[in-house]
Amino acid sequence: MSDERIIDKRKLVKALIENTPIAYIIMDNLNRIHYVNDSFLKLRGLEWDKTVGELCYNISNGGKHCQYCSISQAMESGCKTMLQRKDILPNGTVRYIDDYAIPLYRDKRTGLTYLLEIMVNRSEEMQALEECNKDLESLVKSLVLILQAKDSYTALHSQNVQKYATKIALALNLSETEVFHISLAALLHDIGKIQIPLEIINKPEKLNDEEYKIIQSHPVKACDILDGLVDLDDICQMVRHHHERLDGKGYPDGLSEKMLDLGSRILAVADTYDAMTTDRSYRKALSRETAVSELKRVVGSQLDSDVVNAFTSIPEGELDEDEVTQAKHSLLVRELKEDSVNDVHKELVVELEEMQQNLDTDKMLSIIFENTPCGYVLVDDNNVVRFANDFALSLFGYKHEEFIDSHSELFFQNEEDLVRRDCIRMRRHVPSGECIFDLYQSKLSDNFRTYTMYVLLDRTQEVTMRLRVQRSYLRLVKILQDLLNHEWAGADMTSQENLNEIKAKAEALADKYGL
Repeated sequence: MSDERIIDKRKLVKALIENTPIAYIIMDNLNRIHYVNDSFLKLRGLEWDKTVGELCYNISNGGKHCQYCSISQAMESGCKTMLQRKDILPNGTVRYIDDYAIPLYRDKRTGLTYLLEIMVNRSEEMQALEECNKDLESLVKSLVLILQAKDSYTALHSQNVQKYATKIALALNLSETEVFHISLAALLHDIGKIQIPLEIINKPEKLNDEEYKIIQSHPVKACDILDGLVDLDDICQMVRHHHERLDGKGYPDGLSEKMLDLGSRILAVADTYDAMTTDRSYRKALSRETAVSELKRVVGSQLDSDVVNAFTSIPEGELDEDEVTQAKHSLLVRELKEDSVNDVHKELVVELEEMQQNLDTDKMLSIIFENTPCGYVLVDDNNVVRFANDFALSLFGYKHEEFIDSHSELFFQNEEDLVRRDCIRMRRHVPSGECIFDLYQSKLSDNFRTYTMYVLLDRTQEVTMRLRVQRSYLRLVKILQDLLNHEWAGADMTSQENLNEIKAKAEALADKYGL
């Protein structure tokens, strides 16, 4: 603190954890809850009387220890731990949580160790991302519908490749984002064939050299169609390179092993397998056994061994299932039980004030400020900054000496700020660049003066993500419109109803995202 005479530190600790959008819980190593703030009760839809004094797993997991527990991990390691969870509440409401656990102190008298659990609600940005991804996939499927109107085999092939590629990505334990992008790339990998004459695509005889060159141009044509999807550049690269080979003899760029990303290698395996196991105008489908044998034969020259091994490890019954399991990623899904086990013992609860006597107040403040992923700024009644934690300084790009004890109008509300139910969303230009954050505030006072405590949740990444997605939608909608209006696409449309449906979908999404 810049001035030792400012508000009493113990009062500050209490105000911090009681007047904040962050959920704070204090419990012991036996999982008995000793303190929760209002934000935790609101987050979980619980009542104080039925929570404080209870065992945490009684209100979360029907009386059984949770399989994954940040508190247990912090106890075992003696250090801060963090888990990312998707909690499904008994009423079906979903909460995305960043869950931190930090050891506080050990009570020599009782032998109990007390820990601070910090829960940050990330539901808004995660649900926004999920919705954006669903809409993005819907647009991509509209592109494939156009392809289906031209050539039903190619469209069905794209759907099969999506299924196989997604399951390979899951078998390789890739992240949710990687799996999603590979899935979209698989759907789009043959979109360039919209611009290839149908008589060449479905020619029953062997293609001549000129026709083969035209067919080989479809990855490049696909990238031309998708040009401008800057924020989905990895998808475009996968689409362009799905016919490359490890030995450099593929097309269109002749890339070799070290230059090929994993997504392209996955698409190559999925594409090759489906092409071999599907009837074509010039040959019958191969059996799974024969196709797998062929995949293994070209490992190292054409296909990646790890990807082929992952594909062949998928049971045949599971491989043929249309439904794809959710991605294995860092989020742990936990379904909270409605019926709890009652074991509330208020007499065992240590009050917050008593804990502050056992734990140095400066250490408590340090634990809160250093481990909570949000900014704390304390401003006096003259708008002079008296304190800012490292997170706030980093968020704004200020040095300690230039922000502390300075007069600041950073948090003065203006017309562009968005007033929400319990906070104000602000966009400010600061030394670190453009910063977007939700501002929560509360008043603190002592015998000398009144202070305002600002709590800042960084929303820059979330808002920037939405803007990037909007740009991608704008480009995809334009691609759809171009394809629908282009003579070689429109001429192949067999269903006006199908055409109208795709146009309506593009217009609805354009309206939704203000394009």
